[in-house]
Amino acid sequence: MIKSSGSNQPVALMPGTLAGIIDWDILDQIWHVIQHSDDSTWQVFNNDTPLPGENRATIVDTSGGLASSLKALKAHLRQSHQHDYCGLVFTDSLTEPTLIRIFDPKFITSMCNIYGDTPAPSWVISTMDAAHLASSNQASSKLQNYRLGKQLPALPKHPQISDSLDARRMACPLPIVHTARSLRRLAVGEILEIVTIDPGSINDIEFLCKSTGAKLLALAEGEYGYSYYIERGPDKNSSGLAPPAD
Repeated sequence: MIKSSGSNQPVALMPGTLAGIIDWDILDQIWHVIQHSDDSTWQVFNNDTPLPGENRATIVDTSGGLASSLKALKAHLRQSHQHDYCGLVFTDSLTEPTLIRIFDPKFITSMCNIYGDTPAPSWVISTMDAAHLASSNQASSKLQNYRLGKQLPALPKHPQISDSLDARRMACPLPIVHTARSLRRLAVGEILEIVTIDPGSINDIEFLCKSTGAKLLALAEGEYGYSYYIERGPDKNSSGLAPPAD
């Protein structure tokens, strides 16, 4: 079960998906678990290495030990994603993690991304070695292969939700418009699932929740995309909705 702070309604993870971390406090707890485990079992894989010929430095230095790498990653996330929510880190377990995928705030877009050029995680922290990591279905999402015009994977049916909105091929402003309409069709307390193809959707989802009085209960990453589970709250004035600037 995954549950946002302040909510009494946990949402179960679907098989084969990773739990998204909404609360910074939960992320700190995961850093604590890793730091107090055997350093030799953890490896940090960096996808932020410059390509040959690129004249730029890596954004985060993860060349040192585990403790220094985690400290650098934590500082970068908090500095680059200055919100009261995280939503850019996914793990196979909130209590006993073996796999963590971290997306760089600088390379995400929004829920209006319809082209399938979903950013890959910039960093992967795992107890698996490189060979096992490459063969893991949860470690290397196939989502990046689904560009505009290609068939997207089918969505699994979650037993707890009242309605599901597939926004993976919706151009702006349709994702925001249809999310607001879908929420209005639900009773207070019912759950709407919104599915997108970009982890940067977290910014749009949080904006919608604050504008409509809804609550983001949980999020998950799967081969099909990113699921955001939203609980409808009491009505608020939602006139003049516009997507966030970042």
